[in-house]
Amino acid sequence: MSNDAREKARQIAAKQARNNPTKSNRRLLQLGVLAVVLVAVIIIGFVFINGQKQDIPKAGPVPASANEYGGIVITKDGIVKNASQQDQRDADNLGTSDTTITPSAEASGSASPQALPLGLEKAEEAKKNGKPVHVVIFQDFNCHHCRDFEQTNYETIKKLVEDGSITVEYRNMIILDRGSPTQYSARTANAAYAVANQVSADKYLEFQKELFDRQGGGDLNNQQIADIAAKYGANISSDLNDNKWRPLVNVVNAESLNNGVHGTPAIYADGEQFPGPKPEDFSKWVQGKIDAKKQQ
Repeated sequence: MSNDAREKARQIAAKQARNNPTKSNRRLLQLGVLAVVLVAVIIIGFVFINGQKQDIPKAGPVPASANEYGGIVITKDGIVKNASQQDQRDADNLGTSDTTITPSAEASGSASPQALPLGLEKAEEAKKNGKPVHVVIFQDFNCHHCRDFEQTNYETIKKLVEDGSITVEYRNMIILDRGSPTQYSARTANAAYAVANQVSADKYLEFQKELFDRQGGGDLNNQQIADIAAKYGANISSDLNDNKWRPLVNVVNAESLNNGVHGTPAIYADGEQFPGPKPEDFSKWVQGKIDAKKQQ
């Protein structure tokens, strides 16, 4: 075969190869298309999730089940309703504590003075107020240490509330949402207000405990959270999907961080912070507060 013939044959073969990709080439093309689709899905998901975060208004209503600090307060007579002095809270108008305390190093990691969170009486005043010991628990439903505290002290807290020795106030924070693509802490905090609006104190405490017990199995979606709430007599699907109480959730988190609460759980009783370090130490510590108050 002449050189011209060989060159012509090579050109024909090259043209055929371009017009008829091999199976391998087709496979590479398919994988490339799939990669582009996957990247598009990831981008859409990222935009959607972050869009949800941006869509939460700065201001919103305070539910009947909360005080103006976002606390759900439970007494022997049930969940305190309509206690807020404000109908709405605004993230651009946060309160600032003008009271400081010096917690033990075990409680705060430092013995330096820090703000006493808003809505808490100073210890000297609380000792003389003639009321049950007021326990305030700052928690995050995605916090493992909060789960440990809840599981260890659920029965103790429930008993002390029922016999009138204490009142307990829960303020749900969302510190762990900083790294959560599902905003799980915020969604469950939103759910807590919706449930507390509708059920008895006992049922609310059972709902809260189940949320903590479910930790470790992956973040629950809204329908799963609503299904748990339904077990205790609350219909919260609308509030969840509408993010109804999320503005207040954001206010509680920011206001708490600005006023001495830098981690969860943070537990106070009559203006003094629980020093820990173990959840099982709480029972003896709070009983000491109860006994001392009875002697006033």
